Amino acid sequence: MSENSIDIALVQETYLKPNRPKACSIAGYVQLRTDRTYSSKGGTALYYRRSLHCGPINIPPLTNMEATGCRLAMTGHSTLVIVSVYLPSPKRLLRRDLRALFALADAIILFCDFNCKSIRWGCPSNNYNGIKLDDFEDRLDFGIIAPSTSTCFPHVVTHIDPRR
Repeated sequence: MSENSIDIALVQETYLKPNRPKACSIAGYVQLRTDRTYSSKGGTALYYRRSLHCGPINIPPLTNMEATGCRLAMTGHSTLVIVSVYLPSPKRLLRRDLRALFALADAIILFCDFNCKSIRWGCPSNNYNGIKLDDFEDRLDFGIIAPSTSTCFPHVVTHIDPRR
């Protein structure tokens, strides 16, 4: 990551387990993570360069989302809260979860895998959560920045050899 000048990296669906706290650590970076304990998938992580003025924050209880966050202090700017968020499919997007995250700070950026599909951000169709997120964007007064192309490829099958 340092070769590419990455200061902060956010990950969803980490699949990391609490019994391996040093798994996926990266030299020169602090790893913050929230592991899912009830299933083999899920989890969120956040890596930040050790030289940054960054620190972990407590995430309030969330009903359907998983999240890991930090507070970043920047010279000449107000403090920024950055959160890695995952909403497992098929769980519903809940307004109370979004409000709890937005209440963490005045300046906050959520990097999310919400499993929301909407033609507004490049998906071929909408799903329930995509329609709700679009509605919440207006009601809760926040903006969505999404890739210009779809990130969902349901017909692509990959196989990873576990011996590698």
